[in-house]
Amino acid sequence: MRITSPASAHPLRVELDNQEETFAKAFQILHAGVAQRAFPSASVAITQSGSLISLKGLGQFTYETDSPAVTIETVFDLASVSKVLAATTMASILYERGILDLDAPLAGVVPEFLAGDMRRNAVTFRMLLAHSSGLPAYEKLFLRAKNRDELLRDALAVPLHHEPGTHAEYSDIGFILLGVALERVADETLDRFCQREVFGPLGMLHITFNPPAIWKSNTAPTADDRTFRQRVIQGEVQDENASALGGVAGHA
Repeated sequence: MRITSPASAHPLRVELDNQEETFAKAFQILHAGVAQRAFPSASVAITQSGSLISLKGLGQFTYETDSPAVTIETVFDLASVSKVLAATTMASILYERGILDLDAPLAGVVPEFLAGDMRRNAVTFRMLLAHSSGLPAYEKLFLRAKNRDELLRDALAVPLHHEPGTHAEYSDIGFILLGVALERVADETLDRFCQREVFGPLGMLHITFNPPAIWKSNTAPTADDRTFRQRVIQGEVQDENASALGGVAGHA
């Protein structure tokens, strides 16, 4: 059996015959995690030297006994993996093509970012990618923003907590702004750019922002949101700020 992506000249060989024996200890740890309710389910894929040597779903959608079982077809919310898979990859492509200068100031593309603090003019794309912009890790912007425009306005005004380039702090706020800036540089939305330049060429058929409703029954729920959306989050982005942004954001 072989899996081939549309743009791949080298098909991925599938060699799963020995996965239960080879990864018995790893699977045992995951099964124990499910049994101990550390997490309700897991999905595993391992490749080595051009071969897919493990592909397995474990557990159920929720802890309820009648909850659907997770399979290798189950769709999960990638959450902050989006920072790497989408925003960082988009930045890398634009840089490789000579369109993006990593040491250019963010304010040169997003002048609204200055917000009266001239230190903000020192924040570069490189700093955003390295989480050293001085921006804080997280703000509950969704609590006061009623739509995408309002949330972006508030994100652009979030004060720096440190001098740019002097402190590393993993920042959702930084990647929200990075996503906005990259869209302006590319003159294209993050989701459309990544679908054409990343997901499609790699044959990632079930990777997308704002998945279609038909996927919902095959998507593992991520949270019972009792404070913001007042419903179980399934088939939509779990991150509240990303949700308020319409489901397309650089951070989640």
